[in-house]
Amino acid sequence: MWDKVSLLFWFVVGTIFGSFANVLIYRPIAGLKLTEPRFSVCPNCRKRIAWYDNIPIFSFILLRGRCRHCGAKISIRYPLVELAFGISFLVNHTLFPMDVALLTDAIFVASVPAIFTDLKLMLLPDYTWITVLGSAFLINVFHFRNSMLLDIFGALVSLVILIGLRIKYKDGIGEGDLFLLPVYSFATGFLFMPLLLFGASLGGIVYSLLSKNRVIPFGPFIIIFGYSLLFVRLILNI
Repeated sequence: MWDKVSLLFWFVVGTIFGSFANVLIYRPIAGLKLTEPRFSVCPNCRKRIAWYDNIPIFSFILLRGRCRHCGAKISIRYPLVELAFGISFLVNHTLFPMDVALLTDAIFVASVPAIFTDLKLMLLPDYTWITVLGSAFLINVFHFRNSMLLDIFGALVSLVILIGLRIKYKDGIGEGDLFLLPVYSFATGFLFMPLLLFGASLGGIVYSLLSKNRVIPFGPFIIIFGYSLLFVRLILNI
């Protein structure tokens, strides 16, 4: 009984953080400061959104995906992000010890908004790589201490590779990627670092072919493959 209540609790907490992540996604793309305005507004009519219209997932359903004031459609991204966060938190707290679950939650919260901002703005916020680095360091200290030096070496190898690519292709590698790939390489561990490089590169190539865009937002693929491999590493405990 209490296990089910606990899982429901973490799902709800996840949706709340998902709502916060939507702020981190929308405001930079809309050209707004993260701290202003201090309340949520409709992107169309700019009217303040009441708290009861801001309940994750449920408000979207009750409002039938439209603003209460002007009737403008609300992007389906909002409830989908909230649902994804709810599921992620639930899974993390089902499979991992509390410390690992909370640190993995932090990585997820900091990483998902960066996927959207990099796709739209070619911008990776500093809070992403800083959070991933700090969380990965703590996970390594408490659970993978024996392999930490090797993991640091893997991160340095990935950094050297990126620097070489940046020198060769100039604008092909963004500054944010130089921070993001090494910290995710550290998080996934030395054994998974080659898979991270391969997966992120393959994702970037496929994106370039489908979009016919020579400028590739590398960050989303680093995050998707990096978080997935971190999850696998934690499951396998290696």
